[in-house]
Amino acid sequence: MRRIRTPRCARTAVVAIAATTAALLSLPATAGAVTPPPTVAAHLAVVPYPAGVALTPDGGHAYVTSQSSGAVSVLDTAANTVSGTFTAGSGSYAVAVSPDGRRAYLTHHLDGTVSVVDTATDTVTATVPVGAQPWGLALSPDGSRAYVANAGAGTVSVLDTSSATVTATVPVGAEPHGLAVSADGSRLYVAASGDKAVTVVDTVSSTVSGTVAVGHGAFGLALSPDGTRLWAADGDDGTAAVIDTAAGTVLGTVAVGSGPYAVTLSPDGAAAYVSNYADDTLSVVDTASRTVTATVPVGAGPYSLALTADGRHGYLADFTGGAVDAVHFPLPVPDVTAISPNGGSGAGGTTVTVTGTDLAGATAVTFGAAGAATSFSCTRTSCTATAPATTVTGPVDVRVTAPGGTSAAVAADRFTYTAPAAHLGVELTATPVAGLFSSRVDYTVTLTGQGPDPVLSATVAADLPAGLTATSGDCTVSAGKLGCALTAPLAKGASTTRHFSIGVGLFSLLRSWDVTVARTGGAPADPSPATSRATRSCTAVLGLLITCR
Repeated sequence: MRRIRTPRCARTAVVAIAATTAALLSLPATAGAVTPPPTVAAHLAVVPYPAGVALTPDGGHAYVTSQSSGAVSVLDTAANTVSGTFTAGSGSYAVAVSPDGRRAYLTHHLDGTVSVVDTATDTVTATVPVGAQPWGLALSPDGSRAYVANAGAGTVSVLDTSSATVTATVPVGAEPHGLAVSADGSRLYVAASGDKAVTVVDTVSSTVSGTVAVGHGAFGLALSPDGTRLWAADGDDGTAAVIDTAAGTVLGTVAVGSGPYAVTLSPDGAAAYVSNYADDTLSVVDTASRTVTATVPVGAGPYSLALTADGRHGYLADFTGGAVDAVHFPLPVPDVTAISPNGGSGAGGTTVTVTGTDLAGATAVTFGAAGAATSFSCTRTSCTATAPATTVTGPVDVRVTAPGGTSAAVAADRFTYTAPAAHLGVELTATPVAGLFSSRVDYTVTLTGQGPDPVLSATVAADLPAGLTATSGDCTVSAGKLGCALTAPLAKGASTTRHFSIGVGLFSLLRSWDVTVARTGGAPADPSPATSRATRSCTAVLGLLITCR
């Protein structure tokens, strides 16, 4: 009778572990929003002792291997059903699908081979002999190479996928299992479980270029999207180690569940999901803080987890449960932790920097009752938003809406609107123009927006001296009054001018007069209306000699 193996290695027998009785949810110590924990959406019975799971590039189907036989279950991920089963080799373990989705590769630890499967027909097109007890398998990013970890031989076989032949065999240490390939394909990382190490292979020369000591039972590996961090699941230590790939050193470890044999990173690298084989849980780890944010009960003996390209759905092999869990990964809800500045005018236009978490992909930034920002752009940790105009005064909550939801209203997101105000600077110049039979004084009114907000509208007026005739091309003159209007907004620092003239005839000996122009209305309110005025005094002698001050 064939002995069924655990995913850890070929020498270890299966140990049945009872399912956890209650959910374990552990929140991080740091403040801020936490991504909701994943949930099991469906539990699908598949081939016995499922170990490997791989998705097609479009995410439409998943292949699930059976470590006890050569049977392979094919899942329809849209319907969450088993759509077919076929046989490839004997004792299938790892599975990977080519980047173009046309081929699947499966390792067979019982007969030391790799099967090449045509995914269109689910038939084996080639069987390639490799080393003893092949377990882990990983494809190069371009799909031209398949790397196979031979646990019984302490080697990695390099398979040319175009010819389905082994082109190199690399000694990598005792009991190699998990594999990870860098994004540029230049480096291969191998979990050498028996040596308590991760071996680094130069894929160009097919030689070992480095070794990093890790914990007991290093098994599954996952590389961050930027390639700077390698996560290693240490099954015997109950930890996941984090390796700096440039320095080749361990940065630290994260305590997870019992028997963590597999680790998978989210597509954005923000979360690591560690399958805890011995306590039937999935640990969710925030990769930035390296803290466990949730521990989720799943099926019996969880192992391989395959994620869709958007990271929202996963398929987790329950090794001792004979099933696959269809796992839903909710989108994170945005969290606002600070805004700057924390106030501005109801006239709108204030540029506000919003700081927080999970803000990327935002679809709206709102300022309470004032409404939506007139413009915004967001990264994962900050948004730049333009406050809308409003008649509201007082505090409002600045909230960010993204596909995962809308940030909660908190004290840190308060933006206080003040009533709009704009001071209009008024200047008046008087220029005498002498003539033989008549003279005049040309006046120029200069209006300047002095903030803090733009002047939206304004009128300035003056009482004209009795007995003198006034004319203007851009103001109104009527019944001894001058009126000049500002109808277009005047920004802070901007100026505009208006003009009028007062004719001076031949008087008797002497005539003096004053002209005062002052703001009489407009919007928004002027914070210092008493200073929005200017006066000029002029004197004429016999209508010929005119002086103004």
